[in-house]
Amino acid sequence: MADYAIYSFEIQEGNRSLFYKNTNTKAIDMANEIVYNVLKSDFIIVGKKKKQDQRLEIRHFIGRGNVFSWDLCNVKDIVIPEGHEKTTAETHPGCYVIVDNRPDVCQIAIEKNGAFGPDTDKVVKYINRTFKGHLEEYGLKIVIKRKYQAKKFKELIRERIVKNNDSVKKVVWEFPNPDKVKGIDATEKMKGRLEGLGLFIQASNILKGKLTLSGLKGDPIDVDDETIEDWAQIIALSAQNSYKLSYYFFNSPMVSFKDVAYAIATIDNKHIRDFEEGYLSNKGEGTTFELIETLNKIRKEIADYDHEKIVDNGE
Repeated sequence: MADYAIYSFEIQEGNRSLFYKNTNTKAIDMANEIVYNVLKSDFIIVGKKKKQDQRLEIRHFIGRGNVFSWDLCNVKDIVIPEGHEKTTAETHPGCYVIVDNRPDVCQIAIEKNGAFGPDTDKVVKYINRTFKGHLEEYGLKIVIKRKYQAKKFKELIRERIVKNNDSVKKVVWEFPNPDKVKGIDATEKMKGRLEGLGLFIQASNILKGKLTLSGLKGDPIDVDDETIEDWAQIIALSAQNSYKLSYYFFNSPMVSFKDVAYAIATIDNKHIRDFEEGYLSNKGEGTTFELIETLNKIRKEIADYDHEKIVDNGE
């Protein structure tokens, strides 16, 4: 078992709206296929060693459907004492990387170990660099963001309301333009809501909009996510996709997702090896890979949302 930092990634339309190859389909609408093709091609990741570019070794690269995994190896020098002398040897410690490119999932899991130091964001920078070169020809770019734990956020809000006897004065939520951003992890119902909100920002040709809801001292906003489904969906969406969501109180400091923990999940490395070897499992809900089941479970736990089925296998 190993801990993994969980990220979302989205594909955004840049300054140019290009068509995909020789078709009349916009490149942004083919985002998942383009990412798939990048991963299936001669996929190269370039890191850094002593401030110089260094191609990193990729071992056990495998793609099944739209889920990919590999062992990304760093390049490190270690000092080996031999009597009173010291020699240097090059080592290649690795960490597992999983890219879930299923439509409307777009999730990355990076193993937390000593291969690249304590900060998995370093690996993200390398991956981002690889995709940047490939996506630019389509007028697209990739944005990779840490996911947050929705449950922790909701606990903090309830603590302010119940323990501090406070109430919510204002909620500010930033949401994407679904016409220019692909890879949004959301329920079908929430996608419909986003498309409705998107009508107001599509005309302006911008990537995102902002929704502000305000209450009064004697009539505060009811943000009970356990009874109001829309709040549960907004919180789930924000945790899964790292959207800005801020609650302002009358007597307490503002709370946003940056005040709670990043999403960390545990994955059994055996499931990755079984995925590499093609070993399937069936626990009564159909035949699939245990790694796929784990990725679905991670999404659901991060969103902390049970009002309707949030996990869609995308297959």
